[in-house]
Amino acid sequence: MIELVAYEENYRTILEEYPLSEVHLMFTAHPLELLERSANTSTYTPIVILEDGKVAGFFVLDTGDDKFQYTDQQESILLRGYSIHPAYQGRGIAKSSLALIPSYIKEHFPQVNQVVLGVNEANKPAQSLYIKAGFLDEGKRFTGRSGVQIAMCLKLGIE
Repeated sequence: MIELVAYEENYRTILEEYPLSEVHLMFTAHPLELLERSANTSTYTPIVILEDGKVAGFFVLDTGDDKFQYTDQQESILLRGYSIHPAYQGRGIAKSSLALIPSYIKEHFPQVNQVVLGVNEANKPAQSLYIKAGFLDEGKRFTGRSGVQIAMCLKLGIE
C-alpha cells in the first residue's frame, strides 16, 4: 500500500542512505538538502512516500512565493524535489503517489486549488509521468539550476 505522510525525524536515518545518482541529482534535490532548507523555510512541508511502511520516496509541498515562477494563482502549491528511491523505481509507486497528492492537499491545504511544478525539459520520463498523472503543460518556460524548466499544473477539483 502506498501512502503519503508528513516527514518525522524517525525517517531521517533512512533518508541519509537515500541513494540518488548524479543523473537524478541533475533534476532534483536530495531529500536531505530539502530537509535542511525546510528547517529554515516555514512554507516547506516535507512529505515521505511509504510503500507498506517503508520509505519509497520524498517531496516537499511549498506554499511560499516561489510558486509564482510557475503560476499567478495565489491558491496554488509548489511540488518540489519529487523523487522515488532507486530500489523502488519501476513498481508504479510514482504513479500511485502522484494520484494521492490531490486528496492529501485537500485534507491538509484546503484552500489550494492547483499544484504546480517545474520539470527539466531534458527529463522526458518525468514529463511523461506528470502528464499521465494529470499535470498540464500550459506553455510556460523558465531557466532553472539545470536548464530550461517546463512549468506544469494540476488543477484540483473544487467541490
